[in-house]
Amino acid sequence: MQKKTLGTSGIEVTELGFGTLCMGPLQAGLSVDEGGALIRYALEQGVNFIDTAAMYGTYAHVHRALKGWDEPVVVATKTHAVDYAGAQEHIEAALEDMGLDQLDIVHAHGHRIADLLNARADVLRCLLDYKAKGLIRAVGVSTHRVSVARQAAEHPDIDVIHPLINHTGIGIIDGTPAEMLAALAVAHAHGKGIYAMKALGGGNLLDDREANLRWVLDRPEMDAAVVGMLRRSEIDFNLHVARREPVPDAVRARTPVESKRMIVLSYCQRCGTCVEACPNEAISLGPEHAQIDPDRCVLCGYCAPTCPEFALRMV
Repeated sequence: MQKKTLGTSGIEVTELGFGTLCMGPLQAGLSVDEGGALIRYALEQGVNFIDTAAMYGTYAHVHRALKGWDEPVVVATKTHAVDYAGAQEHIEAALEDMGLDQLDIVHAHGHRIADLLNARADVLRCLLDYKAKGLIRAVGVSTHRVSVARQAAEHPDIDVIHPLINHTGIGIIDGTPAEMLAALAVAHAHGKGIYAMKALGGGNLLDDREANLRWVLDRPEMDAAVVGMLRRSEIDFNLHVARREPVPDAVRARTPVESKRMIVLSYCQRCGTCVEACPNEAISLGPEHAQIDPDRCVLCGYCAPTCPEFALRMV
């Protein structure tokens, strides 16, 4: 599979990366053994790029996958901390929990924050300090906003941008796919590494998954895309797409489209916690309980663990 260098960072990644969000407790809840074996299979097939985050709960899965693996692997993670001390805690935990001496990329994880680089200035300062120590290779931002991509495009301290981008624009909070790509083109011209999230809309765009994934991978602004995968057959399918090969019928048959949706159970107390947690403004308070807008929901699962009544479920 083709590899690309993330901007001027010197970090070389396969065009298809393994996103670990969906295997963790926010979504499928795979065991460490199951998740670790799945990531390891992807590595054995040529993938060299793993994306995780402090909030995903998948560090143990990554650690299990990397145990005994001798080939180079790029690991990106994210901190949703709001201050220096919190970011420092997340960095140290990532290094220890994944058994790493260095983190390749650490993002400020502010998916819905409009003025991320200013709002998380202390977090950015922490990331830069750890980069100076040699414990982080590249500093990045993870965002669902065009405005943040524009802000990061010319920011001298940002090495990598991890934007939400897909053919339909589902999940982009403040713009269109064309506007996001325009911001990323500027970033690319300024030497920023760019790798996409939600190429398949968190599962909403699986009906034409091959075309939708190719659309993202073929963007000249894009170096790579990370995709959540829960089965070996899904890895095989996406590898064929990333290699620009026809997907064999046998592989396609082993990878049926399984739709997901987020539901609100009847005992919701309308506290509004989930409304604040949703990165895509897909939740509102109805007269009886919270309501999910399926046109905005990207099935990330960030809302579910914040509910004090456990009234949110992905099914």
